[in-house]
Amino acid sequence: MELQSIKQFIDQHGLEQGDDILAAFTKRVNLKLEPRTTREEVAIGHSKFGGYPDLPSVSDHPGENLTFLAQFRLSDFAGFESVEALPKEGMLSFFYDLDEQPWGDADERHLWRVLYTEATTLERVRVGEALKERAATFEEGYAQNDDALFDLMSEEEYTAFEELFDEGELHAVGGHPDEVQNDVFEEIEETYGERFRDPFLLFQMDSSEELDIMFGDAGILYFLIPTDALKDKSFEEAEIIMQCY
Repeated sequence: MELQSIKQFIDQHGLEQGDDILAAFTKRVNLKLEPRTTREEVAIGHSKFGGYPDLPSVSDHPGENLTFLAQFRLSDFAGFESVEALPKEGMLSFFYDLDEQPWGDADERHLWRVLYTEATTLERVRVGEALKERAATFEEGYAQNDDALFDLMSEEEYTAFEELFDEGELHAVGGHPDEVQNDVFEEIEETYGERFRDPFLLFQMDSSEELDIMFGDAGILYFLIPTDALKDKSFEEAEIIMQCY
Protein backbone atom coordinates (compact mmCIF):
# COMPACT_ATOMS: atom_id res chain seq x y z
CA MET A 1 0.00 0.00 0.00
CA GLU A 2 1.46 3.36 -1.03
CA LEU A 3 1.14 6.48 1.14
CA GLN A 4 0.35 8.62 -1.91
CA SER A 5 -2.68 6.47 -2.71
CA ILE A 6 -3.96 6.94 0.83
CA LYS A 7 -3.55 10.71 0.55
CA GLN A 8 -5.45 10.70 -2.75
CA PHE A 9 -8.31 8.77 -1.15
CA ILE A 10 -8.47 11.31 1.69
CA ASP A 11 -8.59 14.21 -0.77
CA GLN A 12 -11.14 12.59 -3.08
CA HIS A 13 -13.53 11.90 -0.21
CA GLY A 14 -12.91 15.17 1.60
CA LEU A 15 -12.12 13.40 4.86
CA GLU A 16 -11.69 15.92 7.66
CA GLN A 17 -9.49 13.75 9.87
CA GLY A 18 -6.83 13.20 7.23
CA ASP A 19 -3.86 13.56 9.59
CA ASP A 20 -5.31 11.02 12.01
CA ILE A 21 -6.03 8.62 9.15
CA LEU A 22 -2.43 8.85 7.94
CA ALA A 23 -1.24 8.27 11.51
CA ALA A 24 -3.16 4.98 11.52
CA PHE A 25 -0.66 3.57 9.01
CA THR A 26 2.79 2.15 9.74
CA LYS A 27 5.57 1.11 7.41
CA ARG A 28 6.27 -2.58 6.96
CA VAL A 29 7.81 -5.03 4.53
CA ASN A 30 5.28 -6.86 2.38
CA LEU A 31 6.31 -10.35 1.28
CA LYS A 32 5.32 -11.75 -2.09
CA LEU A 33 5.48 -15.28 -3.44
CA GLU A 34 7.55 -15.53 -6.59
CA PRO A 35 5.86 -17.74 -9.22
CA ARG A 36 7.80 -20.94 -9.84
CA THR A 37 9.18 -21.11 -13.38
CA THR A 38 11.54 -24.09 -13.06
CA ARG A 39 11.58 -27.44 -11.25
CA GLU A 40 14.72 -26.48 -9.35
CA GLU A 41 14.60 -25.80 -5.62
CA VAL A 42 15.31 -22.35 -4.21
CA ALA A 43 19.04 -22.14 -3.51
CA ILE A 44 20.22 -23.00 0.00
CA GLY A 45 20.35 -19.98 2.31
CA HIS A 46 17.87 -17.88 0.32
CA SER A 47 14.58 -16.42 1.53
CA LYS A 48 11.58 -18.58 0.71
CA PHE A 49 8.21 -19.99 1.67
CA GLY A 50 7.75 -23.74 2.04
CA GLY A 51 9.92 -26.61 0.92
CA TYR A 52 12.43 -27.79 3.51
CA PRO A 53 14.41 -25.49 5.84
CA ASP A 54 18.11 -24.62 5.65
CA LEU A 55 19.72 -25.18 9.05
CA PRO A 56 23.23 -25.75 10.45
CA SER A 57 22.42 -29.46 10.95
CA VAL A 58 19.57 -31.98 11.14
CA SER A 59 19.70 -31.79 14.94
CA ASP A 60 18.57 -28.13 14.77
CA HIS A 61 15.16 -29.08 13.33
CA PRO A 62 12.47 -28.61 16.03
CA GLY A 63 10.63 -31.87 15.20
CA GLU A 64 8.80 -33.56 12.35
CA ASN A 65 5.40 -32.55 13.77
CA LEU A 66 6.29 -28.89 13.09
CA THR A 67 5.89 -27.87 9.47
CA PHE A 68 8.44 -25.43 8.08
CA LEU A 69 6.58 -22.32 6.88
CA ALA A 70 9.26 -19.88 5.70
CA GLN A 71 12.80 -18.60 6.14
CA PHE A 72 14.15 -15.11 5.63
CA ARG A 73 17.79 -14.19 4.99
CA LEU A 74 18.00 -11.04 7.09
CA SER A 75 20.46 -9.33 4.76
CA ASP A 76 17.58 -9.20 2.26
CA PHE A 77 15.95 -6.56 4.49
CA ALA A 78 18.86 -4.11 4.15
CA GLY A 79 17.60 -0.58 3.50
CA PHE A 80 14.07 -1.16 4.81
CA GLU A 81 13.66 1.25 7.72
CA SER A 82 10.53 -0.47 9.04
CA VAL A 83 12.56 -3.56 10.08
CA GLU A 84 15.69 -1.81 11.37
CA ALA A 85 15.20 -3.58 14.71
CA LEU A 86 16.00 -6.96 13.17
CA PRO A 87 19.56 -8.33 13.12
CA LYS A 88 21.40 -7.44 9.94
CA GLU A 89 22.73 -10.94 9.25
CA GLY A 90 21.62 -14.50 9.81
CA MET A 91 18.45 -16.45 9.08
CA LEU A 92 15.01 -16.54 10.70
CA SER A 93 13.00 -19.75 10.23
CA PHE A 94 9.37 -20.33 11.24
CA PHE A 95 7.70 -23.62 12.19
CA TYR A 96 4.08 -24.46 13.11
CA ASP A 97 2.02 -27.57 13.83
CA LEU A 98 -0.48 -27.62 10.97
CA ASP A 99 -2.28 -30.68 12.33
CA GLU A 100 -3.01 -29.18 15.77
CA GLN A 101 -3.49 -25.62 14.43
CA PRO A 102 -2.83 -23.86 17.77
CA TRP A 103 -4.40 -20.42 18.31
CA GLY A 104 -1.56 -19.18 20.51
CA ASP A 105 -2.60 -20.15 24.04
CA ALA A 106 0.19 -20.31 26.61
CA ASP A 107 -0.19 -24.09 27.06
CA GLU A 108 0.40 -24.64 23.32
CA ARG A 109 3.93 -23.19 23.11
CA HIS A 110 5.42 -26.52 22.02
CA LEU A 111 3.39 -26.30 18.80
CA TRP A 112 5.40 -23.55 17.09
CA ARG A 113 9.00 -22.38 16.93
CA VAL A 114 11.11 -19.51 15.60
CA LEU A 115 14.77 -20.33 14.97
CA TYR A 116 17.53 -17.78 14.47
CA THR A 117 20.93 -18.82 13.20
CA GLU A 118 24.03 -16.79 12.44
CA ALA A 119 25.76 -19.80 10.89
CA THR A 120 26.96 -19.32 7.33
CA THR A 121 27.22 -23.03 6.52
CA LEU A 122 23.73 -24.47 6.11
CA GLU A 123 22.23 -27.65 4.76
CA ARG A 124 18.77 -28.51 3.50
CA VAL A 125 17.10 -30.53 6.25
CA ARG A 126 14.45 -32.88 4.87
CA VAL A 127 12.34 -33.65 7.93
CA GLY A 128 8.55 -34.06 8.00
CA GLU A 129 6.03 -32.90 5.41
CA ALA A 130 6.86 -29.97 3.14
CA LEU A 131 4.67 -27.20 1.74
CA LYS A 132 5.01 -26.13 -1.87
CA GLU A 133 8.21 -24.10 -2.22
CA ARG A 134 8.25 -20.52 -3.50
CA ALA A 135 10.96 -17.86 -3.43
CA ALA A 136 10.11 -14.66 -1.56
CA THR A 137 10.44 -11.06 -2.68
CA PHE A 138 10.18 -7.91 -0.57
CA GLU A 139 8.76 -4.41 -0.93
CA GLU A 140 8.15 -1.73 1.67
CA GLY A 141 4.65 -0.35 1.99
CA TYR A 142 2.14 0.75 4.61
CA ALA A 143 -0.13 -1.32 6.87
CA GLN A 144 -3.35 -0.03 8.36
CA ASN A 145 -4.67 -0.22 11.90
CA ASP A 146 -8.24 -1.26 11.04
CA ASP A 147 -9.70 -0.44 14.46
CA ALA A 148 -8.39 3.13 14.33
CA LEU A 149 -9.54 3.68 10.73
CA PHE A 150 -13.05 2.40 11.40
CA ASP A 151 -13.45 5.07 14.09
CA LEU A 152 -12.19 7.81 11.73
CA MET A 153 -14.50 7.12 8.77
CA SER A 154 -18.16 6.52 8.11
CA GLU A 155 -19.13 2.94 7.34
CA GLU A 156 -19.52 3.81 3.64
CA GLU A 157 -16.09 5.48 3.49
CA TYR A 158 -14.43 2.57 5.26
CA THR A 159 -16.04 0.05 2.89
CA ALA A 160 -14.86 2.05 -0.13
CA PHE A 161 -11.38 2.25 1.33
CA GLU A 162 -11.15 -1.50 1.93
CA GLU A 163 -12.26 -2.23 -1.63
CA LEU A 164 -9.68 0.18 -3.04
CA PHE A 165 -6.80 -1.42 -1.16
CA ASP A 166 -7.60 -5.12 -1.50
CA GLU A 167 -4.07 -6.56 -1.72
CA GLY A 168 -4.65 -10.29 -2.07
CA GLU A 169 -2.51 -12.51 0.17
CA LEU A 170 -1.19 -10.58 3.17
CA HIS A 171 2.28 -11.83 4.12
CA ALA A 172 4.41 -9.27 5.97
CA VAL A 173 7.17 -8.40 8.45
CA GLY A 174 7.00 -5.39 10.77
CA GLY A 175 4.38 -2.68 10.99
CA HIS A 176 0.81 -3.32 12.09
CA PRO A 177 -0.81 -6.73 11.59
CA ASP A 178 -3.83 -7.12 9.30
CA GLU A 179 -6.33 -8.29 11.87
CA VAL A 180 -9.12 -10.72 11.02
CA GLN A 181 -11.11 -10.42 14.25
CA ASN A 182 -9.58 -7.85 16.61
CA ASP A 183 -6.34 -5.97 17.22
CA VAL A 184 -3.53 -8.55 17.23
CA PHE A 185 -1.22 -6.42 19.40
CA GLU A 186 -3.94 -6.10 22.06
CA GLU A 187 -4.66 -9.83 21.92
CA ILE A 188 -1.02 -10.88 22.36
CA GLU A 189 -0.69 -8.56 25.38
CA GLU A 190 -3.89 -9.96 26.91
CA THR A 191 -2.58 -13.51 26.41
CA TYR A 192 1.07 -13.10 27.45
CA GLY A 193 1.10 -10.01 29.65
CA GLU A 194 2.93 -6.69 29.84
CA ARG A 195 6.12 -7.90 28.19
CA PHE A 196 4.11 -7.76 24.96
CA ARG A 197 3.01 -4.16 25.52
CA ASP A 198 5.07 -3.02 22.52
CA PRO A 199 5.60 -6.14 20.35
CA PHE A 200 7.28 -6.48 16.98
CA LEU A 201 5.59 -8.39 14.16
CA LEU A 202 8.23 -10.95 13.13
CA PHE A 203 6.06 -12.59 10.49
CA GLN A 204 2.47 -12.49 9.33
CA MET A 205 1.52 -15.43 7.11
CA ASP A 206 -1.79 -15.52 5.31
CA SER A 207 -3.68 -18.59 4.14
CA SER A 208 -2.47 -19.27 0.61
CA GLU A 209 -3.87 -21.14 -2.37
CA GLU A 210 -0.44 -20.95 -4.00
CA LEU A 211 1.15 -22.79 -1.07
CA ASP A 212 -1.93 -24.97 -0.42
CA ILE A 213 -2.11 -23.93 3.24
CA MET A 214 -4.96 -22.66 5.38
CA PHE A 215 -4.99 -21.44 8.97
CA GLY A 216 -8.37 -22.22 10.51
CA ASP A 217 -11.08 -20.89 8.20
CA ALA A 218 -9.03 -18.79 5.75
CA GLY A 219 -7.19 -17.13 8.62
CA ILE A 220 -3.84 -15.46 9.29
CA LEU A 221 -0.99 -16.60 11.55
CA TYR A 222 1.09 -13.98 13.41
CA PHE A 223 4.51 -14.47 15.04
CA LEU A 224 5.29 -11.68 17.55
CA ILE A 225 8.18 -10.94 19.90
CA PRO A 226 8.68 -8.50 22.82
CA THR A 227 10.90 -5.55 21.89
CA ASP A 228 13.48 -6.40 24.58
CA ALA A 229 13.70 -10.00 23.41
CA LEU A 230 14.24 -8.81 19.84
CA LYS A 231 17.11 -6.56 20.96
CA ASP A 232 18.69 -9.54 22.74
CA LYS A 233 18.12 -11.83 19.74
CA SER A 234 16.07 -14.08 22.04
CA PHE A 235 13.81 -15.41 19.32
CA GLU A 236 12.77 -18.38 21.45
CA GLU A 237 10.53 -15.86 23.25
CA ALA A 238 8.41 -15.32 20.14
CA GLU A 239 4.73 -16.24 20.49
CA ILE A 240 1.86 -16.60 18.02
CA ILE A 241 -1.72 -15.53 17.53
CA MET A 242 -3.94 -17.18 14.94
CA GLN A 243 -7.15 -15.50 13.81
CA CYS A 244 -9.67 -16.67 11.23
CA TYR A 245 -13.10 -15.83 9.88
